[in-house]
Amino acid sequence: MARQLRAAGHLIYVTSDLGVEGQKDEPHLETAARLGAVLVSQNQQDFIPLHHQWYATGRQHAGILATHWLPIGQRIERLERAARLLTPEAAANQLMMLDYFLLSEELGLTFVASLTP
Repeated sequence: MARQLRAAGHLIYVTSDLGVEGQKDEPHLETAARLGAVLVSQNQQDFIPLHHQWYATGRQHAGILATHWLPIGQRIERLERAARLLTPEAAANQLMMLDYFLLSEELGLTFVASLTP
């Protein structure tokens, strides 16, 4: 999946490249925040509470894009749409669901516009 998104011109980091593979969730979010990268995870049960914990303590991150299991083609399509539409300003400190980028470019743009102050 990372290979296909990189081929489409997106900057993608994977845990094995960053040295956080197999670590607890917080180092993943800390690394993504340091890089200014939106973290994408299927691990909703851990990253949703972690987002709320960071928010409550005033810690900043570049965004969390949570998803459930999807066939690879659907996941790539939605991630590619999210990567095209999200700006750093819109994604900053947001907890977003990948399904927000499900149906169309227009709905994705509407969602992104709702995030931007």
